[in-house]
Amino acid sequence: MKKTFTLLLLMAVMMTANQLKAQDLVKGKLDFLKDVTELGVSFDYNKLTVGTEGKEANYLKRKKAERDAKEPGTGDKWIESWFADRKQHYEPKFSELFTKYGDIKLTEDSASKYLMVVRTKFIEVGYNVAVSSQKAAVNLEIEIFDRDNLKKSICKIMMNDMKGGKGQFDMGLRIADAYAKAGKELGQLVSKKVK
Repeated sequence: MKKTFTLLLLMAVMMTANQLKAQDLVKGKLDFLKDVTELGVSFDYNKLTVGTEGKEANYLKRKKAERDAKEPGTGDKWIESWFADRKQHYEPKFSELFTKYGDIKLTEDSASKYLMVVRTKFIEVGYNVAVSSQKAAVNLEIEIFDRDNLKKSICKIMMNDMKGGKGQFDMGLRIADAYAKAGKELGQLVSKKVK
């Protein structure tokens, strides 16, 4: 009986530790950012997977076919919207919350010494219908480079299962909430590590 209780307690502690480790500094340190006020930022979606579909191309093909089956010609418009949401919603939300909590401004136009590359590895789009909902979530890989050496990153951070809030009916805004959560948590991590 005592062994069973100890085993259950150990499993609970391990599960809690895994849940708390949503972001993980897997390479390097962040102390080099101590006096940095601005970081260049670049977003990369090249190896994105979506939900249970696997490759992004599979997801887009299915969604286009579904839209065109309901109303011919709307599939292409939906795909345009899917890509437009990145610049209109995801990236600004991530940057806004990172800047707010990390006290370092992110900008794509920066000529700063360092460049942050945000790679989206996975998106769960979630859903919101009148009686049921599921939060959107993203997995991100973040690397920071010295612009003088873009082949080798200074640090690498993995951010997994960054979930947005509930209540968004629009898919782009739902996913943007997940990016906002990631930006906030990364900003807080940077702020904590550079102090």
